Amino acid sequence: MKKLARYLLVFVLLLLLAGWLLLSVFDANQLKKPVLGWLNEHTELDLSIGSLEFNPLHPYTLLAEEVRLGDWFSARQLYLQLATLSPLAGQTRIATLDVIDGKLQLDKVSELDLPDNLANITIDELNTKNLTLAWDGWEAQGANLTLSRWQPRRQGEWQWWSDLTLSGQIRQLSHPWLEMSQINLAGRISQQQLMLDQVQSRLFDGLFDSALTLDRSTRELTLNEPQFNHNQLQFEQPPRLDKAWTLLLNRARLKDVSITSPTLTANGIDGHLRYLEWQDGGLPEARGEWQAREAVLDWLRLDEHQGQLLSSREQLGLTLRGKAYEGTVDTELRWYPLQGRLDIDNLQLLGSKLIWQPDLNWPVPDLRIHKLNLSQTELLSMDPRLPLSLLDGQLFITDLAWSTAQWRPLSEQARIEGNWSELAFDSLITRHGAVEARLDDTRLLLDNLSGDFLDGEIRLDGSIGLYPPHRGQLRLEGQELELRRLSQWLQAERDFSGRLDISADLTGAVRQPASWEGSLALDGRDIFIEKLGLDDWLKHRLGEDYGRPTRVDPILAALDLEQSDGFIYHTELKGPVRQGRWQLDGSALQSVRHLLAVRGALNFAGSWQLELGAINDQGCRELAIRLEDQWQTPRLRLFQPKLPTPCQPWYKGPVPYPAAGLPGGLVESVRKLKRED
Repeated sequence: MKKLARYLLVFVLLLLLAGWLLLSVFDANQLKKPVLGWLNEHTELDLSIGSLEFNPLHPYTLLAEEVRLGDWFSARQLYLQLATLSPLAGQTRIATLDVIDGKLQLDKVSELDLPDNLANITIDELNTKNLTLAWDGWEAQGANLTLSRWQPRRQGEWQWWSDLTLSGQIRQLSHPWLEMSQINLAGRISQQQLMLDQVQSRLFDGLFDSALTLDRSTRELTLNEPQFNHNQLQFEQPPRLDKAWTLLLNRARLKDVSITSPTLTANGIDGHLRYLEWQDGGLPEARGEWQAREAVLDWLRLDEHQGQLLSSREQLGLTLRGKAYEGTVDTELRWYPLQGRLDIDNLQLLGSKLIWQPDLNWPVPDLRIHKLNLSQTELLSMDPRLPLSLLDGQLFITDLAWSTAQWRPLSEQARIEGNWSELAFDSLITRHGAVEARLDDTRLLLDNLSGDFLDGEIRLDGSIGLYPPHRGQLRLEGQELELRRLSQWLQAERDFSGRLDISADLTGAVRQPASWEGSLALDGRDIFIEKLGLDDWLKHRLGEDYGRPTRVDPILAALDLEQSDGFIYHTELKGPVRQGRWQLDGSALQSVRHLLAVRGALNFAGSWQLELGAINDQGCRELAIRLEDQWQTPRLRLFQPKLPTPCQPWYKGPVPYPAAGLPGGLVESVRKLKRED
């Protein structure tokens, strides 16, 4: 018996040794192909595995390499350790699941159709190393995460957003308009909400620290007490939210933040947002305060300033105070993007030096100015089409609106007031000027426009209609105006100079000269006109024989006038304006040696019908000149009438006969001089 027992013991040991040797050399890869083939044939897994490491001595442990599941998941290695497996009860508990070098395409994930004996799956710990996640334009790379106490499947239903705890790091999170790196996070999923107690990362070359809540059911992302430090935000185009999503910020803080975009650049921003709620397709609802070193919006620039923001989905409200254009600014603005409207509730600029650039444009189609006050302002235009400069300008505007290329009043108090030390347009300069104007629904009422102009003084008042035909009324008074300044500005073919007084009182439509009514008077002294030799021309005509009315070629007459320069000591042209025709009866020009009287009408539409006369020292006309038809193509007729004795004066106006004029009869005196020569 002892010998039999010894043989049996040896036999059992040999069986155990043989079983151990058999299990030790077991190769699970030999079963991989038939098992995967059966699974893919009878399920929708579409699973492939490169190699398996499995030991029957450790049946709850599995290592799989080169794993692929459909087109949405792959991993270089997948390590699985089961805690319990109860197929009859439908309970599976995974102690550890490690995913190494995995890639997961979340927007392509499809639910796996598993058998009933896998109705409940619990994972005690899921670890990822260098995981890549992608969804809806987002991509997370190098994710090393730990998920604990997670039950993704319950009673045969997948519940990916079931409760769990989460911690780990993500190397980089990118989106077309956002990039974060070195992300550390810790939190949980509870009631299908991702709640991270802390998210720390690098964001736009700065630091970001916040608590975060993501609610998929309401599609809301909430950042609680986020802190942005030294971030340099750069956008090629304004950021957009996915449709139906809402971004919420509570008590956000900014420190030395900068923003760079095609339209807005701001640097050195410090401040806080009390709240912000933003949905795509509208303005955010927000309230906050900040200060910044500088901000540039298109051609608008602010230096050091403080700001307040109060915004709703329909309206953006801003209050700004600080430095701008080497002066100070204080303003309250409201922007209505759906209407394309900007309301300036208050804008005050003090001591500003403004530059007008050639490429300036005003993108706002509707502007409403409730109160604008510019003091001690300088303006310099760099646009050659607008050669304008201003020194020590003051401007006050209230209740005016600009829309559809038209100014209109917002109330009965709509008005403009201003003054300046010097205002220059090209070479024209006016000093110590002032303007006062009002606007009603149909007219611009100019109460006063005055100043030193052309080295003299000028005053203008009246009104003009805002709509065609733009009927208006104009009263103009100018004294001692220097014509040389006007000649330089006009760059006329003929230089001219002298002094001029002007008085005008006209009504009518601006572009309809035939409607003009009123009066116009010009009084000039010491006038010089280049290549307009009036004295020589009259002398030659008086020396010729025009005993009968004779047509003269106006071109030849003009060439004769250009042979010398003209001096007019005194001229007085005045008369009523009726239907656009200036009646010049009683007018005259006094040159060095001649007095030329003027009668007839000058039509502002471009024609004239004038009777001129060379007057002798008795006031009688010895050379009759008729000038008629169009300004550019006139007809000229000359005639030397026979004078009775005594002659009937043709001119009795205030312009005297020149002191150097020929005494007695002009024709006889001129011809006598010619015979003596």
